[in-house]
Amino acid sequence: MHQPYTPAPAVVARNRYLPEAAVWVVALVALAFTDPEAKHLVSFCPVSWVYEGGCPGCGLGHAISFLFRGQISASWQAHPLGVPALLVLLWRVYKLLKKYLFLRSFHLSIK
Repeated sequence: MHQPYTPAPAVVARNRYLPEAAVWVVALVALAFTDPEAKHLVSFCPVSWVYEGGCPGCGLGHAISFLFRGQISASWQAHPLGVPALLVLLWRVYKLLKKYLFLRSFHLSIK
């Protein structure tokens, strides 16, 4: 009986990191190209759909978008945690890509 192909554990682990890193990079690029001062038709925050005051995280996207434009004071006014949020996201992408590349090189060295 032929056994089905099962990928090595390193390959399975490696394939978990790249999709998440790609999602964060795409989200950050989208924020870089979004005009934070423009009128937005839709909010992605489900709390703001129900509660007009928003949630504690409302304004983080605008804050990060202002940061990409170098407008630090506008970023602070949009949300004081914009700078730490951007740093955390960049750190997360760095760690995910580092793990992915390490496992990729580990898997290639085994072959």
